[in-house]
Amino acid sequence: MKTLVSLLISAALLAGCATSTPEPAPQVRHDATRSITKIELVYNEQDQLSVMDGGGSAIMGWAGIFGPVGTLVALGVEVGTRVTLASRIERRSKEFTAAVKGSGAMPLNRQFAEQLAARLRTGGREVKLTPAARMDGELAQMQAAGFEPTPGYSTLLVRVTTTYGAPDMTSSFKPFVAIEQSLQDEQQGVLHQTTHTSDLEEPAYLAYDGLLQDSARAQDGLRQGLSRIVQPAYAGMFGEDGPPRLGSAETTRTASLDAR
Repeated sequence: MKTLVSLLISAALLAGCATSTPEPAPQVRHDATRSITKIELVYNEQDQLSVMDGGGSAIMGWAGIFGPVGTLVALGVEVGTRVTLASRIERRSKEFTAAVKGSGAMPLNRQFAEQLAARLRTGGREVKLTPAARMDGELAQMQAAGFEPTPGYSTLLVRVTTTYGAPDMTSSFKPFVAIEQSLQDEQQGVLHQTTHTSDLEEPAYLAYDGLLQDSARAQDGLRQGLSRIVQPAYAGMFGEDGPPRLGSAETTRTASLDAR
């Protein structure tokens, strides 16, 4: 599965590093982020599920044992599947997304945002949840189109990527999730940026049709991957919690962009 990670990250426009300039030491950085008591957590509202494979076949290297004809046939399959890679990813992603939406379960992005907000609140922070359109571009320049920060709040931009991927067309599809975060102060200056990924072994599907027909369980696999990232995403941004602090006990709120 790890051989596919670079493809998944590239397809989702994930950045390989947070910034191009040196960052402060972790303790200094976490001291700054931990001092924030009011956060507006902005996340991509719509789940965008993708299904992708790397094309080709894992048995390409064995084609020679079948002689020249076998090699030519295998090479034809290899080239053909890579040529149709983009259209195959687009079609399957749309089909899988539609199947998952029909299940009626809570959207993955929303659930992750609520879990992360709850974790932030345990540290005494006030959290406001704001859904937005998916943020495009690299992490270092990530912005939410149409979003206007709420005065008095720092902003935590969160981009969620959820995928089933296979390194080639003969390998199993397995869940992969990624979280990108950008924390900004009240003046929209970037304080810290992190990326966290989780690739799991289960549930695995040898064929795309099996994945599509088992969309509810497949969605739950992605959900489990996101749940595992909540604590690493928190600790990566804010460090481990120190002594309890006084803070607002206000319930986490969810607001739309036009509800201001």
